This record gives sequence, structure tokens and C-alpha cells, in this order.
Amino acid sequence: MSVSLILSILTVMTFIVWMFVTRNDKNRLYIQYILTTYPFLSAYIVPGTFAMNGFNLITYIFVICFYRRRRDVHLKNKGLTFSVLFIMLSVVILTGLILAEQVGTDVIRDVIDYFPIFLFAKILTDEVLEDPSFFYKVIGCLRITLMIAFFFLACQFVIGVSFTLSTVQNPNMSGDVARYPGFFSDPQVFSQYLAAMSFLCLIKNPEDERLPVLSYFLLVGAVVGIMYTGGRGGLGGWAAGLFFVILFGNAKYRTSALITIALLFGIVYAFGDNFAVFQRGDNLSDSYEDRLIIWRDAFQIFLNNPFFGIGLGNYSTYVSVHNPDQFWMVGTEVVYYDHPESGYLKLLTELGGIGFIIVFCFILIPIVNGLFLYLRKKNISIILMIASVLSWMVAFYTVYSLGDVRMKMLIVTCICLIITSAQRLQYEEEHAEETN
Repeated sequence: MSVSLILSILTVMTFIVWMFVTRNDKNRLYIQYILTTYPFLSAYIVPGTFAMNGFNLITYIFVICFYRRRRDVHLKNKGLTFSVLFIMLSVVILTGLILAEQVGTDVIRDVIDYFPIFLFAKILTDEVLEDPSFFYKVIGCLRITLMIAFFFLACQFVIGVSFTLSTVQNPNMSGDVARYPGFFSDPQVFSQYLAAMSFLCLIKNPEDERLPVLSYFLLVGAVVGIMYTGGRGGLGGWAAGLFFVILFGNAKYRTSALITIALLFGIVYAFGDNFAVFQRGDNLSDSYEDRLIIWRDAFQIFLNNPFFGIGLGNYSTYVSVHNPDQFWMVGTEVVYYDHPESGYLKLLTELGGIGFIIVFCFILIPIVNGLFLYLRKKNISIILMIASVLSWMVAFYTVYSLGDVRMKMLIVTCICLIITSAQRLQYEEEHAEETN
């Protein structure tokens, strides 16, 4: 039994016991527990055809046994929009699986994975609408997971990459340069996580006079960590998010961004030889050429199945028949790619053009609304959350990180917090007027 599986089982058991003994608000405890312990919830506890990881198991148990619906909270007209999108995406997924020429063993697992993240999003959204100050407790929980990530990174510096929750070495770690995956299995996904988290660290509670010094250390630590992962996509995503903050942020944040850039230049100049992102044996053109072949094959798969795709979770089964050169070796076992080295092409091939558009409506509608809200309210927390999602979107072209439930939870959390920003800011304005 792997360490990852043991930790997931213990995390689930602790949650169940806690739910039975606590008298506090169980809905919020569920959210806080998930966001504090999700580094340990990716292992599949329930084996076999109907496999479920720790997050799915906790969510299904909570919804069936402990969940209490908030009847007095409403997301106004946007709630109907997202409900319709969810129904449409479900229909697209079902249609794609019905039309698929064959259904692989990963499909049932991915369908089981599909519903809990929407249940989590619904509960999180309702709780922030019920009590907008809960937003800052959510951010605090995410900071805790970042510190857990730093703990794993520090242990990997000392012990090596064998200190991991993964049972299989990712092919991205097989080169001559050490690339650190943190509590993920793939250093590229870890780099996306660090890039997204670096911006959330800078969100300040209005009750605090100034941003805690710890937040700046977490920011710098996250960016340095990206360079140790060797994830060029993650670093590029962070740079895009930083540019977005500089473009839309206020003078204070522009100054902080420039100071951060200067500090990082100094760190890179002094210790650049130690960072995997600058020491990888492959150059950008070679890496691009290798991926381009896979991307062309994937785009052709999409063109052959343009509307509903080849079926959710069906990529590895499809390429094993039609593109059998897409594989890597795990010991003596041949493992076919489960994504085409690009998150966007993964969605296009499996969900088709209709599903792809729906998925990004979930992301782009809140971002656009959030940007307009920022132009009216000038609250920097909105820009930081959008920058977090933007950093992930830029890096998403290199790897399908949503296959890891922990990365999926982080991005969904950001989207939910953006969606509820209008009500939160209204609450804060009213609270400030009452205080004055």
C-alpha cells in the first residue's frame, strides 16, 4: 500500500469522524477541510471499475449524509446561466460517449470524477454568498496548502524526488536535471500550481492594516519553486499573470511587482545554474517539434470528431488504436498517452468543439464579469484572482493539468470566488459604512 493511499484513507476517515462529532457549521467545515487537506486526496481509495479518489469519496459522503442546503442565497441571474451550462455539458459528454466507437476503462472513472467538482463549486459558492467574510478563510486555507507544497519541495531538496506521493515516476522527471514535483506527480503541473497560488498570496483582508510579510515570502518562494520544477509553461504563465497585474493593478501593486521582478533577477543571476528551468537538456525548438507532431495528430482527431469528440476519458483508448506511437514506458509496460501534451487539445478531442466552448464559458464568463466589476470597484483582489486563472490558462497549453483533482480544485475555487465577488464587495462596503 503506497504512502499516498494511506494518507488519503486517513484523511477521509478523519473527515467522517469529525463530521459526526462536530457541532459547527458542517458546510463550511467541509470546504475548509478539503482546501486544507487536498494535497492528500488524489489517490484512488475505491479500486476497480468504479474507482474514487479521496476528494470524490469525501464529497459524495458529505452530500449524502451531512450537507444542508442554503435556501436564502441566490446568485441572481448568473446562477441560471451556470446551471444551463452544466446541463449542456452533461448532455455533450453523454452524447460523446454514446457516439464513441469504443469506450475505454478510464471513462467510468472520469464520469465519476465529473460530478463532485460541481458539487464542491455549488457548496463553496453558496457559503461565500451566505457569509462573504468566508472568502478570506478560503484564501487562508489555500495558503496552508502552499506551505505544505514548500515542505514537500524542501524534503525533495534533501532526500531527492523519491520523497513523493506518486507511485510512478513521471517521464518529465527522467532527464539529467532534477525537476521537483512537490506533492504532485508531474513537475509541470506543480509549476502551474505555484504560478496560480503566487497571486492568491497577495490578497489582503480589508480588516488588516497591511499585507502580512509572510505573503511576500510565499510569493517569492512560489516563483523560485517554479524555476526548480523546470516548468517553462508555468514560468511563462506566471509572467503573463504578472503583466496582467501591472497592466490593471494600482500604483502600489505595480511597485511591488517591479520590486519582485528586480529581486528575482538578482536570485537568477546569483543562483541560475541551480534552477532546472535554465538547465534542461532539451531546447525550446526541439521540445516544440516533438510536441508539434502530437498536436497535429490530436487536431486531426478533433477534425474527425468535431462536435462531441471521442468521449470523456477516452483519449488513451483512442490513440492505442489510431495513433499507437503515442506511448511511454513504465518499466516494461507500455502506457499510452492520456492527453496530447496540451490541455486545450485534450478538451477538444474528448469533448469536441461544443464541449470545449461550454467548458471555457465556465471560465471566461466570470473573468469578463470580474474585469468589468474591477473597473467599477477598483478592488485589487479581483485582478489577483483573474491573474491566477490567467497564469494557469497560459501554461495549460503544455499539459492537461485538470487530470489532477488538486489542480482542478484550485482553479474551480478561483472561479467561484470571482463569481461571488460582486456580493462580497457590496457586503464589505456596507460593513465599512456601518463601522464608520
